[in-house]
Order: sequence, then structure tokens, then C-alpha cells
Amino acid sequence: MVKKKQTPKTTRAKITHHAKRVFVPHKGNQFRPHLIRWQGLSVVLALALILQTTYGLVTTGKFQVLGQASNISVSELVADTNAERAKQGREYLSLNTELNEAAYAKAQDMFANDYWAHTSPNGTTPWKWLADEKYNYNSAGENLAKNYPDAQATVDAWMASPSHRENMLKANYKEVGFAVVDGTLNDKPTTLVVAYYGEPLGGNIAANAPITLTSAVNAGGDNPLAYFGSTIQALNPATITILALFALVALTAGVAHHYRKRLPKPWRASWKIHHGAFTLVGVLIVMMLVLVGTGGGQI
Repeated sequence: MVKKKQTPKTTRAKITHHAKRVFVPHKGNQFRPHLIRWQGLSVVLALALILQTTYGLVTTGKFQVLGQASNISVSELVADTNAERAKQGREYLSLNTELNEAAYAKAQDMFANDYWAHTSPNGTTPWKWLADEKYNYNSAGENLAKNYPDAQATVDAWMASPSHRENMLKANYKEVGFAVVDGTLNDKPTTLVVAYYGEPLGGNIAANAPITLTSAVNAGGDNPLAYFGSTIQALNPATITILALFALVALTAGVAHHYRKRLPKPWRASWKIHHGAFTLVGVLIVMMLVLVGTGGGQI
């Protein structure tokens, strides 16, 4: 009898072999992929924590597991706004110091009085801050946003809302002012973005000309789908990666549940026959918590 010489496995074959044990239910892993066992789930959770805390440290200098980590600059908001206006054939907006100061004052007032609205609880309208800065205008508009990870996500959210989009693209606006302010709102760390758009009062406009004031409201209101869409837009890269990992776990769990009748006989009479289903439901719940905890962008 001649013993057949075994050919050493190539690197690719080894990777395929281990990947199959981790992700694919088959006889070799007793139809329970290692990814959905407690060891695999522990690794995924550890990776999620590392990703989120590292992202928070890099972008804000603070260790954050959940919560929004925003990295927004006024210059980027101006550039992204003007890019959208250029697509529609509109003139670029110039940055105005008085509008910047008015936007900053409005953001500070929201933090000081703990509200999120165009009109404060005591009835103060957005236009008070323009008057305080002695900004003379024929028409003006205000957009608000909170807890978006960057300028592009903020502008994208405004563009997805008809009323906010109208403010951004209005042809007669010539100037803009932005404020990006961090603080605590409703006992949660929050990044507020306030935008004021203005058409300066020109010499050719009659003294009694009507003043047009426009504050954009969220067209979606309390619609759950609108909130969900806004939350998705507010996700940072770390959270997107984490959700992708959880989605992979959920998919693996769902496939494993499909093969539950092939589990070893002792397991078929225990809770383990539905281990894949339990894991799938648990991961979906965690994904929803992550969305609520790290998303939350609103306009």
C-alpha cells in the first residue's frame, strides 16, 4: 500500500477553508457558523466599539461609543451650498459676517433655552437675530440642522427637503451666513448648524417694499419614514461600517436558521435549533439601537 502524499494547502485554500467555517453553515461547523457563536459575536461587538471610539477620538478628540461626532466647517458648507446652486444655474452666495453672527446668536439661544425650532418657546422669531446685527434685507431665509457628521451630509439633507432646498437655491439670495456650534440640547451632546440666507436691501428697492421671511420646516414632520431617512443621512463612516458588520451577522444567522434541521440530533431538541433566529432578531434590535444612538440627524 502506497501512502498518497498530501499537497500542502495554498494560502488561498486556507483562507477559503476558514471563511467557510466562519460564515457558511455546513457539516464541518455542525451547521452553526462561527460568526454567530458567542466567540464570533464577541469579536464583532469588540470591533464595533473600537471603530466607534476611534472615530470619535479622531474627529472630536473625545472617547465616544455612541453619540454624534460631527466634523463640519463653515467653508465646506459654503462650498457645498454653492455647488448645488451652480447645478441649478444660480449665482454663488457670498459669506456675510453679519449673517454669520446672527446664525451664531440663534444657535446659542437654542442651547440656552433648550429648544429645537425656528421660533423660540417665548415667541422669538428667527429675524430678531438679523435685526440685532443690523442686517438690512429685502428677503431672508433660515435653515436649521443638527447632528450630521459633515457639511456634505447636512447639505444633502437640506436638498432632500423641498422647503430647505427652496431656501438654498432661491435666486434672489446673494449672501449667506453659517454657524456650527457644539453644546448640550435636551441633555444630549449636539452639533447645531444654523444658516441664514439674505437678499441685501438695495438702493433701487422702495422703502415700503414688503419683506419676505422664510424659515424652512421639515416637510416630513413626524413621519417615521422621513425620520428614518434623515437618520440614515446622519450616519458617520464608522457607524456605516458597524452596521455593515451587523448586517453580515444577520445574514449569516438567517441562512443558518434555514439549515436548522441539519443540526446534530441532540441540538434539535433544544433551543439551539432556533439559535440562528434568536441571533437574527437580536442583531436587528442592536442595529436599530445603533441607528437611534449614532444617527439622529434632523432638519
